[in-house]
Parts: sequence; C-alpha cells; structure tokens
Amino acid sequence: MTLMRGQRMPEFSRRLDAADLMAYGAATWDWHRLHYDRDYAARRGLPAPVADGQMLGALCAQMLLRWLGPGAFVTRLSYRMRSMVFAGDSLRLEGEVEDVSLRAGAPSVRVAQRGYVESRLVVEAELEARLPDRGSVE
Repeated sequence: MTLMRGQRMPEFSRRLDAADLMAYGAATWDWHRLHYDRDYAARRGLPAPVADGQMLGALCAQMLLRWLGPGAFVTRLSYRMRSMVFAGDSLRLEGEVEDVSLRAGAPSVRVAQRGYVESRLVVEAELEARLPDRGSVE
C-alpha cells in the first residue's frame, strides 16, 4: 500500500450495543455501573449506559490497524472526547493521513480521525503507526 498525505481512510462504522459495553468493561476490569446498568444511568438523567471513553480510543486504533493490515503497530494514540456515546448508538469513524515518514529507520504514518454519532462529533484522535516492511510511503 502506498500512503500519501491527505489520503482518506476507509470509513469505519460500528453499532455499540449494551453487550459491547459490557464486554469492554469485562476486558478492562471497569465495572462502573454507568457502563452497563440502564436503571443506574436513567437515575442520573442519561438515556442509556455510557460507553467507556477508552473504548472509543480502542476503536480508533482498530480502524487504523484494519486499514494498514498485519504487521502494523500503533506507536502513539491521543484522543479527546467531545460528547457522550451511549449503548445503542452507531459510531462512524473517518480519517486521513497527515504525514508519512521514516522514524528510527521504519516507515511510519500519522493520521487524524473524527468519530460521529449521526452528525454529532463525539471523538477526535491522532494516531501514529509503524508500518509493516511491505509497501511504501511518499
């Protein structure tokens, strides 16, 4: 794969249901009731359990690694939550290449991503990844 500055990443979409939030909580040992208990969330004025912010960072990394393929490795991830994401929401991630370079002799790419629920911006991220040896950068 040849990567160029400004190149768009394929869009990534995923519906986050209650089971996804529960599975992520189990995997990360985050058992706060806000992430799985509908009644608890409702008592706090929320429409549904809230996705853990780290889950959105993980989905940003997943999007990048699926695009770059086997052998790619995320070396940096920075993201900012802009709005809550709830069980039942469909997250749509988009992104583009900001830079391609050699870092410590290995090809590297930096991308910017934005995540939306419908038209509402929920997350902005910047990631860097070391690329597998195959392919080239320009």
